Amino acid sequence: MRRRRPTTPIEGTRWSIQMTDDHSRTLIDPVTGVAFHSASGGFAETKHVYLDNSGVSERLRRRQTTAVLEVGLGLGMGLLATLDAAIVHCCELRYVAIENNWLPAEILQELKLDEFLTKPSLASDFCAWRASLGPELTAGRYQRAFEPLQDVTIEHCNAIDWHPPDETRFDAIYFDPFAPNVNPELWSTPFIKRMRGMLVPGGKFVTYCVNRKVRQTLADAGFTPQRVPGPIGGKREVMVAKC
Repeated sequence: MRRRRPTTPIEGTRWSIQMTDDHSRTLIDPVTGVAFHSASGGFAETKHVYLDNSGVSERLRRRQTTAVLEVGLGLGMGLLATLDAAIVHCCELRYVAIENNWLPAEILQELKLDEFLTKPSLASDFCAWRASLGPELTAGRYQRAFEPLQDVTIEHCNAIDWHPPDETRFDAIYFDPFAPNVNPELWSTPFIKRMRGMLVPGGKFVTYCVNRKVRQTLADAGFTPQRVPGPIGGKREVMVAKC
């Protein structure tokens, strides 16, 4: 029997706030059950699946210049956690996130992401940036330097239509769109193969989904996929795919 976690509706939206087991907040659609993170711990899941499994946490600790591509900005947890670590370790970071529905600041503020950051002001700066762009965001590229060494770009568009503006390659790809049954085109072999072409040799593609079809798609795209243990209390296994 699934454990029930408390939820609080956000007035005027389809979303409710769900408190997860590590006390971080995520969003859930109570009608469809679609949620942005596992209820076992949104922030813990983000750190384990994306920063740690990709090797980005270790790169930042070693102060290695790092480039990250995120497919599915979502609530911004991956971005903020990575940015926070880069600033703590005084490491150069280039972070690009693709999102076709960047949530408004009013919703992001409800998540209280500052509670999980070494530099809490990053969360308010992120919300202020989003608020400055207005409620109805048009497709386009939005860039900001949070610190002298850390640059962030939000590509507000459909990921299927996006191509990097130059020959930049990434050390890691955080692949975090909604599940294959919700966004099948993003889990297709042609798209995953294009993602592989954006990684440096030895780069890692990390995601939460481990089903057989996704593993085969990754292999067909030229990756070597591997199921690895998931976060404590969360999914039993998650995915790391290497070039």
